[in-house]
Amino acid sequence: MHSASMFVMSLVIAMSISGCGSTAATGPFGPPRSSPLMVPFAGTWRLDLEKTLAAQKEAGATDEQISLLRQLYAQNTALGKMHPDLTFTGNEAVGSGGPSVEYRFFSMHQHGSKTCGKAWHHEDRFDPGDMSKCRVRLEIMDGDLHLQVNMDEGLPDLNDPDLAAEPPVEGNLAQCDADTLSENQPRIWFTYVFSR
Repeated sequence: MHSASMFVMSLVIAMSISGCGSTAATGPFGPPRSSPLMVPFAGTWRLDLEKTLAAQKEAGATDEQISLLRQLYAQNTALGKMHPDLTFTGNEAVGSGGPSVEYRFFSMHQHGSKTCGKAWHHEDRFDPGDMSKCRVRLEIMDGDLHLQVNMDEGLPDLNDPDLAAEPPVEGNLAQCDADTLSENQPRIWFTYVFSR
């Protein structure tokens, strides 16, 4: 398959995993937990498509791939945004719209200028069986939130220790595996840029 088509297909898959969302009642993990590491991200962030495409280009996307993405959104308005807007409360980020997407962050730690860790991701937070694990990096640059996501493929491993007990919000840099990619993880980090 042509590399530009593969890139667009990967982003469409990431979008379908992202869904749209709503900030309704508490999701499957109960109320969010507080953490000083998550305080800078609190509040509502709106996806900035142009800045997101610029970040994808900076990460290596070609002009052709960026052009295909622009066409995709211009010609398919029913797709909605590339990623829903997000409202962060403690270690939880909930998407706007419906169904209600959710990230539940855990094992977060400072990794250089980024807050790095993991998240459980629900395309629909009220469908607990539809959950994926992802590696995440959060950073505020020039007032914008950069959310990098590396999503595991498929459903979580039932033997995953992070499923056995709710892991703490804050983790340990020494145990960071953000750059250790297993065969279950795609090797592409998607960067989404949000503004206030």
